[in-house]
Amino acid sequence: MHAAFSNFTDADREASVRIEALTDELAAPAYDVLSADELDELVVARDHPHGVTAWRAARHEHLEPVMAATG
Repeated sequence: MHAAFSNFTDADREASVRIEALTDELAAPAYDVLSADELDELVVARDHPHGVTAWRAARHEHLEPVMAATG
């Protein structure tokens, strides 16, 4: 059992599982448009020890087009 569920009632656990499934379902279209390379890059960014923002800052060249587009 996941540690986060240790104090949950059966109803709490069932609700949590339903919420996670719905979240996955609602997020799927956003991930479906990404290429395999983009998905790999997203996973690397997600797993960066200081978060996505730090990962993107470390790859400053990746931000330049965004910065240029926003002025």
